Amino acid sequence: MNGNIRNSFFISALLIIALTLVGCSSSNDNSDSGNTGGTTSRIAVGAMTKGSVILNGVRFEDTAANIIADDTPKTAAFLEDGMTVKVKGTVSADGRSGVAEAVEVVSEARGAVVSKNLTGDILTVHNQSVLVDGGTVLAGGPTSIADLSVNDNIEVHGGRDDTGVIHATRVQKLPAGAVADEVRGPVSGKTATTFNIGSLPITFNANAVVPAGAAFVNGDVVEVHLSGGTATRIAVEHLNHPEFEAAEGGELSFQGILVGFSETGTFKVDTQQVKLVTGARIEGGVLADLIDGMKVEAEGHTTTGGVLNAEKITIKDNIRLEANATTVGDASMMGKTVKITTGTRLDNLASGPSITVGDGLRVRGFVNRDGSTITATRVTKLSNPVDTRRFIVQGPVTSKDDATRKLVILGITVDASGASGVDDSGTSASVDQIFSSTTAGETIIKARGTVTGSTMVADELEFE
Repeated sequence: MNGNIRNSFFISALLIIALTLVGCSSSNDNSDSGNTGGTTSRIAVGAMTKGSVILNGVRFEDTAANIIADDTPKTAAFLEDGMTVKVKGTVSADGRSGVAEAVEVVSEARGAVVSKNLTGDILTVHNQSVLVDGGTVLAGGPTSIADLSVNDNIEVHGGRDDTGVIHATRVQKLPAGAVADEVRGPVSGKTATTFNIGSLPITFNANAVVPAGAAFVNGDVVEVHLSGGTATRIAVEHLNHPEFEAAEGGELSFQGILVGFSETGTFKVDTQQVKLVTGARIEGGVLADLIDGMKVEAEGHTTTGGVLNAEKITIKDNIRLEANATTVGDASMMGKTVKITTGTRLDNLASGPSITVGDGLRVRGFVNRDGSTITATRVTKLSNPVDTRRFIVQGPVTSKDDATRKLVILGITVDASGASGVDDSGTSASVDQIFSSTTAGETIIKARGTVTGSTMVADELEFE
């Protein structure tokens, strides 16, 4: 065989192999794995931020998505901050961007305000207690819960904690006039003609169930349209829109509140059954931080029965303060305003007002929508005051200066020039390594040291 023939044969062989690989790649891209040209199919559930749809750390482009609310088609303009949504789409390899194929908006309650409690942060709608805190988006006119009155019609988005209280991510005041009363949640106490959602008893007829002829049992999530205490329509969620149910082995991210947490068994994030896989990553804290009532995002793959095997848990209540109270009856510290709500869990405290000056406190919470104050989701009174050389501030880094080894967390300037470091695996790391791996607006750092005014001289920095 001469050289030209040999080269032609070799080139032809390479082309055949290449075409074969392309064919295999195309086949794999459409396989059950969900991988498509470097993207992954995903179902995501939680409270969105506008811009197309930002959910669980991913910005989903929504311009071509099929969007529905109450089984009614909507445009992308309908979507707003704080709405609870389910998204079916694809996510890029870097996990930051995606394309939504379908979006469903689900509200937790719609109807008239029945009562407002004396502390001013709980509304009652259809026998459902609704917590309004610094993370709640208020729309339709009100700028605070004080602007809402009994008999005002509202729509509530959010998730339930282990006591059944809805932590509202959005409360919208609706125009006066006819409102389609609705409540959504897990079924309990079901009989042939009645069931409960929370403490609301509902009478029903099988003809009201959607899809027609569908059965539902205790624990199933349903959306109920009401006429008084009677259901006029009952949509069984996992049957009515099965496209938003992750198939076995499918990728799922679910945002909500921890219920019945267990390190080794199953627990819930809002209504989703979850189990930690061995070696699951905990972001925004450590495994010991995971407790009922905490806002988290669970991410992983589903198993038989729809349980989410969580490979990663991201703690949304990623603010941590550990210092001494500066005023009576208040968890504020280090110049930071900390708000205790009806939903705040208290450890070793009878109540918020029982706090005294100098009490050592550990606070977990989140930054309110005002960008500066903090809502506490948990306040623990420590057995002793905190050593003033070991105050702790944890949160997202808002800015950093590599040259001076200074960064800003919650408005506190942290001087880390003399600090030691710990990476996210608990291993010692240099401050240089920590700074080089820190991205302003994203990275969560825990800093420990001495605080004077709005400055901390840190002796330790730690990735969270």
